[in-house]
Amino acid sequence: MKIRTYSFFRRCGYGMAALLALVVCGISAYALFFRPQLPECQATLWVTNQLKDKTMRRVLLISIAPEGARRAKVLIHGSFFDGYVRYNIDRAVIMDYQRQGDNYTFTVRENNNRPADSLIAPELNRRMPMQGQQYHLRIEQIDSQRFLFVGNYAPLFVCSTVR
Repeated sequence: MKIRTYSFFRRCGYGMAALLALVVCGISAYALFFRPQLPECQATLWVTNQLKDKTMRRVLLISIAPEGARRAKVLIHGSFFDGYVRYNIDRAVIMDYQRQGDNYTFTVRENNNRPADSLIAPELNRRMPMQGQQYHLRIEQIDSQRFLFVGNYAPLFVCSTVR
């Protein structure tokens, strides 16, 4: 009985070791190259710009959803106030990103306005993400459910995961 067991492992040992190595390499490749590196989260963003003769305010709900390893969809809903005029914002922005440590470089690939979006003025539209723009952000994990998005000079917003 012992001889049969020993000969089975001797005959199939290399095959089982090779299969185990392939499984470990596959899991490692997924973790390194195919798993999204961006957190799926939501944030509320309040921005006020004071110009010489008027005030512009944006109140936006930003939802970040990773799509694959290097692409993310950012859903933007909210309001844009230009003085006393209110515009609705409803957009889906597709971004490609590259990661180096905690630093991310986002490039806007598509900016899809949905039917509820009423912002059409080009000078106001420049305050929203436009195709071809690049954003350089640092994303730091605060705790298990919150991430801090930081621009070049100051924190932009805290994004919370949906669990």
